[in-house]
Amino acid sequence: MTPLLTALIVGLAIAGIFALRPVTAKIKTVFHSNPVVNTQIKFQSLQLVLTAIVLLLVYFLNPETFARFFRMGNVNVHISKIAWLGVTGNETWLEIATSIGLFITLGTAIFMFFQLKKAGVDYRYFLLSLLWSIPFSMANAFSEEAIFRIGIISPLYGIFSVSVIVLISGVVFGAPHYFGMPSGVVGALMAGFLGWLLALSLVETQGLLIAWAIHFVQDVVIITSMILMSKKKATPK
Repeated sequence: MTPLLTALIVGLAIAGIFALRPVTAKIKTVFHSNPVVNTQIKFQSLQLVLTAIVLLLVYFLNPETFARFFRMGNVNVHISKIAWLGVTGNETWLEIATSIGLFITLGTAIFMFFQLKKAGVDYRYFLLSLLWSIPFSMANAFSEEAIFRIGIISPLYGIFSVSVIVLISGVVFGAPHYFGMPSGVVGALMAGFLGWLLALSLVETQGLLIAWAIHFVQDVVIITSMILMSKKKATPK
């Protein structure tokens, strides 16, 4: 029963995230003159409410494992050996977050750079866009880690093997990104790999900090780019 309830909760949460976008568009209150910033203020606020509901439901599914994972965790524990990534198992998760996390961030930045180049943005607004992206990224990373990591791992832990659970988390996280940002097949694959890695970090560190931190940095790159895309260079007359 627990796997079915988990699938239902996470499935409804994902549907809820997509449903928030048209709901956000219908809220006529203007909090900021920039349309992307204005949308983010409303969307992230509503998403946090959705996240709170998901966390409450997941808690009741399995309070013991919820308490195990819904905390900072130990960032100094060693990661399992992952030969195809060149991870020997001698590294701590903190070291992995700063090394592999850097390469993931570079990949995200390169992907977004081509989107920015295509959009012809005005980079004079970069610093302001970056400053706005920080609180949005903090909220978005927390919400998505709560839903896609805690929401999947906490109820299923002890029912399926760790390898199966982290794979589920990766697939469920990657698939919706086909329609998100970064988008398309490449975006979905990038997000899927990230989701798998973050799920593994949650299980092995017994906490959210590493997963949230890596996710937060990716969101800073993505949301900064989204805000910049609303600031295009003036076309010379």
